[in-house]
Amino acid sequence: MNYSEILDNLVLSFKNAFDKTGAENAVIGISGGIDSALACAAACKALGANKVKGFFMPYKTSSEHSYNDANKLSEKYGFKLEVVDISVAADAFINMSSNITPLRKGNIMARCRMVVLFDKAAELSGVVIGTSNRTELLLGYGTWYGDTASGINIIGELYKREVYGVSGAADMVESIMTKAPTADLWPGQTDEAELGLTYELIDNILYDIEQQHLCKDELYKKYDKESVDKIIKRVISNSFKRRTPFICQSGINKRCAIDENIFLNLDK
Repeated sequence: MNYSEILDNLVLSFKNAFDKTGAENAVIGISGGIDSALACAAACKALGANKVKGFFMPYKTSSEHSYNDANKLSEKYGFKLEVVDISVAADAFINMSSNITPLRKGNIMARCRMVVLFDKAAELSGVVIGTSNRTELLLGYGTWYGDTASGINIIGELYKREVYGVSGAADMVESIMTKAPTADLWPGQTDEAELGLTYELIDNILYDIEQQHLCKDELYKKYDKESVDKIIKRVISNSFKRRTPFICQSGINKRCAIDENIFLNLDK
């Protein structure tokens, strides 16, 4: 793949979509992770760093490591980064339950961040920029009306591995490129440990279903049945979450919108 060309396509697609909104600024939550970093880099390239407003929104258990990477990103691309601590707001909801689970806490944090971003967009005449990649959207690995809520999603056509490829073309901050993907919901949390599968395996299976049109029997010959079935089940059961915003075009083989129907018809 020509990742530089894909980056240029995303930048152009985003610029066209942004201009139609009449907004003055792009508002984006910066986590210190690869997805928000690439979305931010593309937005800066499309609009200029002065029109990109980044917000780092830590909870009291968030790692300093994430903040340091968010700062490095701001310094590299030149956009303004503001810190908005969500601990008090999140705890107001968290403390309503005596037996809240880590998953529910994570959802509350994500939705608190969504409230901050949309309020900042109103304050700054902005539009909220989404940071969910195609792998996450397919798996439903995100909070409905939380981190999946946005006006324009720049990276929604890219599988996770493609996010890394395009980030390389964007000359991404090295520490962001090399660290393990994490939502930083609790100390030591990583995406792959929570999903129970590696992104490499997930992307390979998703790609073979969506782009290579392999059926279940063909998939079972390449991968273990348990992993294939687990991924298919997640895609189908999380279809309700895919009320997607505008997704920018990457130019990759005229990739069509996410369609869970192909996951329902793999026996044919």
